[in-house]
Amino acid sequence: MSPVLSVVVPMFNVEPYISSCLESLTNQKVTDVEIVVIDDGSTDESRAIAEQWARQDSRIRVLGQPNTGLSAARNVGVRAARGRYLAFCDSDDVVSTTGYASLVESLEATGSDIASGDVRRLHSAGVRPHPGYQDTFAHDRRRTHIRRDTSLVRDRMVWNKVFRRSFWDAGEFVFELPAYEDAPVMVRAHITASAVDVLSEIVYFWRIREQGPPSGTQRRDEPDNIAACMRMVVDTFEVIAELAPELIPPYAEAMCCGDVRQALRALHLHDDATLGEALSLARSFVTRLPDSALDTLPETDRHLMTLLAQGDLARIRQVVEDPATAVDHYRVL
Repeated sequence: MSPVLSVVVPMFNVEPYISSCLESLTNQKVTDVEIVVIDDGSTDESRAIAEQWARQDSRIRVLGQPNTGLSAARNVGVRAARGRYLAFCDSDDVVSTTGYASLVESLEATGSDIASGDVRRLHSAGVRPHPGYQDTFAHDRRRTHIRRDTSLVRDRMVWNKVFRRSFWDAGEFVFELPAYEDAPVMVRAHITASAVDVLSEIVYFWRIREQGPPSGTQRRDEPDNIAACMRMVVDTFEVIAELAPELIPPYAEAMCCGDVRQALRALHLHDDATLGEALSLARSFVTRLPDSALDTLPETDRHLMTLLAQGDLARIRQVVEDPATAVDHYRVL
């Protein structure tokens, strides 16, 4: 028989963390679970460690592929998964013991297509809130929807959720981007879902890596990484513009005060040419926003976005290099 829940775990060079991840998954209150680990061509001992766990717990399966990236690994894991519900866990992170049980129980009770829970950042000194999620998960809401609850435009990560598998298959969701791949898929899922359950319970611990290669969010000031982030901003905007244009204002606020602002702040680290692709993508996003969306931004951000639309990088540089305007309210590292 199919398990209640399948958890897809893409894995690449996470030797210091994979045991903690798998321990948290095998200790879930939901015991009828399968854990599908997709080794994306690891070159360290990650696969050997995962296979040792699989020998000890028959609920774990380890599959392998040449290194093709996180999106491909997740898609392979989905095709292999057999559960009535579907979840994703990154291989350096940890799920709370009751996290999946709470999310599955909510879906069972309400009939919603997605259940989503609160997140904490995890590091050796402890845990701390994720600033971008504080309002989104402040209280429980059952059978809500992003069209009514626009704070859900910030809930763009895949790993704090459980999905009804029939909904996932009907939506034909696939991950495509090489980085920041969650957002376009999750926003489309939110929009096309019949209803969504939002839980204030902390279900997921998102690790700040202190060993091994840094994660994408820890490389946020690298030009290629900034460009990848801006590609996500544009692709997600296109989903919203097509399916739910009424969400453009809250999405514009989240991006202009968050990821786009951070990209512009990198001008004090790199020259214009180095950031050319990222800035071009950011500008293409901002120039498609209605004036009404920009008018509601805080003064400094509205000024930055206006300068970006005009292509005035010299004046943007002056603004971001001014310590009085260089506060990043969404910095989580």
